[in-house]
Amino acid sequence: MGFALNQVIGNYECLGILEKRRTGITYKVRNLLSGEIEALRALPPALISDGEASQRLLREIRLQTRLNHPNVIAFHDAFQLDGQVVMTTDYVEGPTLADLCRERPLSISDACAAILQVLDGLEEAHALGIVHRGITAEHIIVNAEGVAKVAGFDLAKAASDTHLTQLGSVLGDPRYVSPEQVLGRLPLDARADLYSAGVLFYLTLTAKMPFQGASDIELMTAHVKTEPKPPSAWNPAVPGALDAIVAQALRKKPEERFASARQFSDAVATALETMAASSAPSRRKTGAAAGAIGVAVQ
Repeated sequence: MGFALNQVIGNYECLGILEKRRTGITYKVRNLLSGEIEALRALPPALISDGEASQRLLREIRLQTRLNHPNVIAFHDAFQLDGQVVMTTDYVEGPTLADLCRERPLSISDACAAILQVLDGLEEAHALGIVHRGITAEHIIVNAEGVAKVAGFDLAKAASDTHLTQLGSVLGDPRYVSPEQVLGRLPLDARADLYSAGVLFYLTLTAKMPFQGASDIELMTAHVKTEPKPPSAWNPAVPGALDAIVAQALRKKPEERFASARQFSDAVATALETMAASSAPSRRKTGAAAGAIGVAVQ
């Protein structure tokens, strides 16, 4: 299936292309039945040509309909359209964190607001046994209200569904992939997502990636063997407390990282309270109330 601008296929009118990746093309569409604007992703035939891929797609439907959180883009449905399997989600308009960090880091407050919201969404997913496995800045969209929304749960996996991933396969973006993913150590658990969230936090604080490489192999090797510079080496405004949080999130061994998204977010909240010690004590906020990302509405 290939959507052209203004073309109608089934109950959907194509309004443009949002993203092209090896794992599919995502279109902005209008649902002609509801009138709503949605995101429609067409999966490439190679992903659905065998039994394992079909099971993965069924799992996607089963998992995402259970996940309902203000910091996660809502999944609608998966179905056949014009001879191809597609899935639809809410359409969220706004820049990604990758867009916002392209030229300069976020302010410390905005970086903390962003990671707190991402962690709140991940906490809900992990409570349902869902591991994202593909957290990147491109997968975090910030809407006009400054609310971060996690997308990209198409790589999501139930922690118990180990038979659906071949031993040694690497899933996820090489810039963000955890050491255990690089080494093919299965099953993955929530701590792989928290590592990727640590990479994301580093990016928002510095506008740089913690690991570099001339190729994907070099980059993945760096995740396993190289210790990154602290964020404050690039951005002197970053306090030592946040350097320490990022360092713990990026530990090579999962057991040395934060044990949960809540533990990670509590550490960030405590650091914020320490930085604001001269003012009234702040209250830990969660979900959409974790603090708007100010750069989204400027």
